[in-house]
Amino acid sequence: MPVAPALRWVHRPPPGAPITTVTVLRFPPGQRLWAFQQMGRARAPLAAIPGLSFWRLCGSGGGLGFSARPDLSRYALVATWSSEHVLEDFFARSPLFADYFAHASEAWTIALLTVRGRGSWGGTCPFGPVLSDLPEGLPVVAITRARLRLRGFLNFWARVPAINRRLVRASGLRAALGIGELPWIRPVTFSVWDDAASLEQFAWAGSNHQAAARAALARRWFAEDLFFRFAAVAAAGTLDGREPAFGFTAS
Repeated sequence: MPVAPALRWVHRPPPGAPITTVTVLRFPPGQRLWAFQQMGRARAPLAAIPGLSFWRLCGSGGGLGFSARPDLSRYALVATWSSEHVLEDFFARSPLFADYFAHASEAWTIALLTVRGRGSWGGTCPFGPVLSDLPEGLPVVAITRARLRLRGFLNFWARVPAINRRLVRASGLRAALGIGELPWIRPVTFSVWDDAASLEQFAWAGSNHQAAARAALARRWFAEDLFFRFAAVAAAGTLDGREPAFGFTAS
């Protein structure tokens, strides 16, 4: 059975600090039914892992950004681990992850430390406490998540194409992906940026993204929402044939 590459760390987290990971897996045509079935079958094994304080199995939208059109070849796991040791033990020795990796044609994992954030996911704060004194120059990652109210559904998705067109041209963007448990009504965005300035330029500098965020808040389109910013500290594997966060070459 193929062995997943180990995470390559550019900054070690403080001892005992919770670490969030996002793992994206792509599956060839003959394995896509298996991957879809794992959305149900993998829940019990994940729930039994010591030190895994939060996890969500997610489907993926098509194209860059996020889309109401699903991509049935790609799935993601968002997880928060109690420590670096627990995290690395899962990716190195878990039969569940080994099975995923054996069926996938590509896998990429990025490890994150929390910089700032607000909101909840399923009624709880899923990520670790904010850390200060992180080194400068680490890639910045943003994760957003919303649970749409029915009255906001059409208005929300009507604004998405314009936001995606701007996202494609955004300076400093390294990678972007739309995922979610139920992507149409519980969308999650995940994006990797050169730095905080690039992220803020896209999000707030007079953009249609800013207008959409204000409209969602004023008109109460969301029953629940979340925005967190992270520093990327490790990665392994590739996403669409490359390692976007640090540019590691395959070993």
